[in-house]
Amino acid sequence: MPRTDNRHLSVRAIIVFYREFERVTRDADISIGQYRTLLYLKGGAKRAGEIAAAGAVKKPTISAMLANLRDKGWIADEADPADGRAVSVALTPAGRARIDALEETLADRVSAIVPPAELADLLAALSTAYLALRSSQDDRIRDIENQFIG
Repeated sequence: MPRTDNRHLSVRAIIVFYREFERVTRDADISIGQYRTLLYLKGGAKRAGEIAAAGAVKKPTISAMLANLRDKGWIADEADPADGRAVSVALTPAGRARIDALEETLADRVSAIVPPAELADLLAALSTAYLALRSSQDDRIRDIENQFIG
């Protein structure tokens, strides 16, 4: 008999939301992976190796993505203050604007799916989950960066 308790239904809902987000970005000028990379850069400039490690992708994959984001004007190269020979990638104002616009579109999609009477509670729960995940993710990313880069 299939499990249908709230925990399992919540997991299924997350997957359905992700699929909806993929549909939104399929017709847009930005992919979920590009969004995730731009969001990571919101925390400050990073080297390509750091971005690859944080995203659990190989450096050639991230290099191609960064070239595309650079062509769109959403990121720019800058000298790494810790090592003048190295280059870091930084989010541009246009990149920040693109993140904001996509998040607004995705939030509108969530609002269109969830009944209005339940929306505020869901948004509060998701915000709490994001902050908790972000904190533990920051720790995991630091561990990965120290292992592979540091």
